[in-house]
Amino acid sequence: MGNQPIKNICDLDCYLVGGAVRDKLLNIKGSDRDWVVVGATEKIMLALGFRSIGKDFPVYLHPRSKEEYALARTELKVGKGYKGFAVDTSKRVTLEQDLYRRDLTINAMALDADENLIDPYGGRKDLENGLLRHVSEHFIEDPLRVLRVARFAARYHERGFIIDDSTLELMCELSASGELTHLVAQRVWQEVISALNEANPAVFFQTLKLCGALEVLLPEVDLVFTERNRSAAAMAGLTMSAGITNDGLVRFAVLAYFVSQPRADSERSADGSQLVDSLCDRLKAPGRFRKTAVQISHYADQVMALRTTSAADTVELIIALNGLRDKAAFEQFLAICQIVLAVAYRNERAVNDAIELMRRCRDSMYKTDAKGLAKQFRGQELRKKVKAAYIAQVSQLLEQPAPTGKSE
Repeated sequence: MGNQPIKNICDLDCYLVGGAVRDKLLNIKGSDRDWVVVGATEKIMLALGFRSIGKDFPVYLHPRSKEEYALARTELKVGKGYKGFAVDTSKRVTLEQDLYRRDLTINAMALDADENLIDPYGGRKDLENGLLRHVSEHFIEDPLRVLRVARFAARYHERGFIIDDSTLELMCELSASGELTHLVAQRVWQEVISALNEANPAVFFQTLKLCGALEVLLPEVDLVFTERNRSAAAMAGLTMSAGITNDGLVRFAVLAYFVSQPRADSERSADGSQLVDSLCDRLKAPGRFRKTAVQISHYADQVMALRTTSAADTVELIIALNGLRDKAAFEQFLAICQIVLAVAYRNERAVNDAIELMRRCRDSMYKTDAKGLAKQFRGQELRKKVKAAYIAQVSQLLEQPAPTGKSE
């Protein structure tokens, strides 16, 4: 808008950018809309009622729409990690310069106020060709882009998208450079959980393995890929979970189960659980993700062994899962077991029978007259009597012969 004074929001030189443009061309609806403002300053934005929300970059919320508007900027690499940049947000920065700093060509397009496409780096052609290609040599300056490209590969896998060879080479170079070690756990977690929510989460981890990033960022998951059968099972589990639920917590627990599995040359031991703990620590996974992942890695296989397990151990298992008090969490545990055990044991009937038996054991414990026992006993003695009653109920159930017909 040249040197025209900016007195109103409508005077701003604004462009719709990034994912909203990409998804519009792909006929995907529902994307968040982000805007770039050219020729403005922070002082102007604040004076127009925008609210600053950018901790590291000049990003603002529109006073009415609440959409994000960022000042056009360039970035110069001056240090390590994704924060090691000197940022220029002066009024002289052009839209093309702003787009040039972005990761992939398909994310470096813009629409002006009349919805004319501005595509200086061939993003539309790459969309048509199903190609994930970097915009410029500046790609290698931000290690987070390795994770982002892997996530886009997972998102658009079913559309036939592939990573351009030259971009994959840069991802390999970044993985070998040591730059990935400067990523903070929270940023890695954000990318991991976002990738787990994509249509093909397995592709994310396969891509990280291909470029050498998995060993650096998620060594516990990288160990899964040391054995072909183990990695195939893990990726099959993720693919199955993606077809059943959009819940990232479930998919993370599925991944954790296969992380905990023993290597072919070792017996199952505590180290599987330690690997899950280590993975959760490394990612600083939220408490509920950690809890579910640990439960699955500890107890899923025990569900398959109920017929050969004592009633006392089964009761302890259900209590450990808080199965009597938290029915929703218990059912979620069984749903995750349905996925991982189906892949691990390759016997749908046996898995279904085991899960139904687990549910029936829990239900049988509800038959215990805890209130009646409370009229006769107190404290530790009451707890012993209640547990003994639980065991008696479960024992009767486990003594029944296993079903021989086809599972429904």
